[in-house]
Amino acid sequence: MTGPVPGFAVPAPPQFRTVPGQTGITVYAWKMPIAFGIGVKIRVNGYPVPNAQWGANFVPGPPGVHTVTVDSSQLGMEYGGGAVALQVFPGYATEVHYTAPANTFAKGALTPERRSAPGQVLGYIGMAVCVLLLAFSVYRLVS
Repeated sequence: MTGPVPGFAVPAPPQFRTVPGQTGITVYAWKMPIAFGIGVKIRVNGYPVPNAQWGANFVPGPPGVHTVTVDSSQLGMEYGGGAVALQVFPGYATEVHYTAPANTFAKGALTPERRSAPGQVLGYIGMAVCVLLLAFSVYRLVS
């Protein structure tokens, strides 16, 4: 018997959006608004992109398949990295979106479309617990 095994689906590779313009890659880097002191590091084919910042980062390059790697960095530590291979066509910019994780233990999302921050719900729950513990401590001191 040849061909795919019935019942098993083969996932299709992600389809990254291409926009007419200068040939290259546009990396959109996103983070949570309350995330202070976090930087972003972008590499294309292993080479660092100078002056990478949150928001749109255009990297000119030749047509072909390229590997994009994005990491968040804080206090000299890199975390939440993701890597993806994408196709660049002549006369088009291929877009990819990176969303930094809400905490250092989660992995960032490197996808064709913008996503919410991985670990965001857990981060908000952790902050709520800290606020409640602080409020309880103040209440105990006052009463």
